[in-house]
Amino acid sequence: MNTSKLTTGSKVCEFVNNNPDHVIQILNELDIDFCCGGFKTLERACTEKGLNPELVLKKLCADTTEQNHLVDWAQLSLSELVEHIVSLHHEYLNKTLPQLNGLMDKVIQAHEKNHPELIELKKLVLALKVDLEPHMLKEERILFPMIKNMDASLESETAMCSSVTGPIRVMMADHENVGMLLEKIKMLTNGYTPPEDACETYKFLFKTLKEIESDTHLHVYKENNLLFPEALNQGTQAI
Repeated sequence: MNTSKLTTGSKVCEFVNNNPDHVIQILNELDIDFCCGGFKTLERACTEKGLNPELVLKKLCADTTEQNHLVDWAQLSLSELVEHIVSLHHEYLNKTLPQLNGLMDKVIQAHEKNHPELIELKKLVLALKVDLEPHMLKEERILFPMIKNMDASLESETAMCSSVTGPIRVMMADHENVGMLLEKIKMLTNGYTPPEDACETYKFLFKTLKEIESDTHLHVYKENNLLFPEALNQGTQAI
């Protein structure tokens, strides 16, 4: 993996593309946004968090030749990347989101007296579910078929290049909203840290919410920084 050309002026997404497993772990530890904020330079992202860009650069570019991720997302075709996102991230959310209402209700019933903030948490969790479920449907029924058609045929690509711009813009706006909801949930749960009197269901709820955040950040990263830019680029080249 070549890190010699990466500098503090490189975009955050370039570091992720270069070595996803290693970089994502560090960015998560430093609370640096790599999904919706992937197009920021490392210097800007670090400055916003009060971090030293040069020190962070050194960590991100450390030798990790023994580490490998299972799928090189940046090398997938548009169609392959769409299938990867749907089978991995959409499937995960479709399985996990429906469980949240029941978990929230059980935790509220047992702990609301000592933790009234759970009522606000339920509102945020419901808002996240209401945002993500129709968002995924719109992608699977409208945008993703358009992108796969573009990828399959140069003729289709020429015909559809202008029409993907609008849906992509809408999806990216949805991503921003989901990102804000996740940040509010993280703050309200004190970074998904269960209180001392938490029961096992309470702990499992927070563990699930943390996993949803992690998966969604990676999900959004792949769309915002890989799938959507390449779809727009292919459409432009076809004109």
